[in-house]
Amino acid sequence: MSRAYRIAVKENLKRIIRAKDHVSTQVEILEVLPKEQMAQLLKEELQRRGFQEKGKQLVRSQNGVTVTVDPTDGTVKVESERQENVELEGERVGRAWDDAGPNSKQLKDQLRKELVADLEKQAGSKEAELQKAATDALESQLGDLRQELDRAVNRVTAEALKQKAATLGSIKEMTEDAESGSLTIVLEV
Repeated sequence: MSRAYRIAVKENLKRIIRAKDHVSTQVEILEVLPKEQMAQLLKEELQRRGFQEKGKQLVRSQNGVTVTVDPTDGTVKVESERQENVELEGERVGRAWDDAGPNSKQLKDQLRKELVADLEKQAGSKEAELQKAATDALESQLGDLRQELDRAVNRVTAEALKQKAATLGSIKEMTEDAESGSLTIVLEV
């Protein structure tokens, strides 16, 4: 009389998963002054807002989101990156008519393949969750960043207008409303 033997296979999967998302855009700056001077004004304004100089670009990282601005052409790149170590374990059990024969070996191979496929599927699911987290982080930062960059460009334009006005004549009166962004300059030429 033959007996069925219980065959168990264990596997584990260790992997570092990464997820990234990014968007690129341009900030529009009026060329009130020559391009180099406008780039310098933008650079100074962004540095006041926490950006660090890295080569010819300005970079700021917060909460896994990195913003890179090239002040010479106004290119803005926003990136979100996430990373996670994943350790998954699993076990599959089957029955074979022998404990060390060909049936046992085939069953072990089949169980191992199924288990590895299942662990890979679980890792893929974790990667999809991580990708969603990266995208969500990016989206949550974009609205605030757009407003901040608009304010920075307004400050740069106002400063450029002040400098340009000073070269055209003597400034008699200047009123500026930071809240509304209006600037009035009265010149004597």
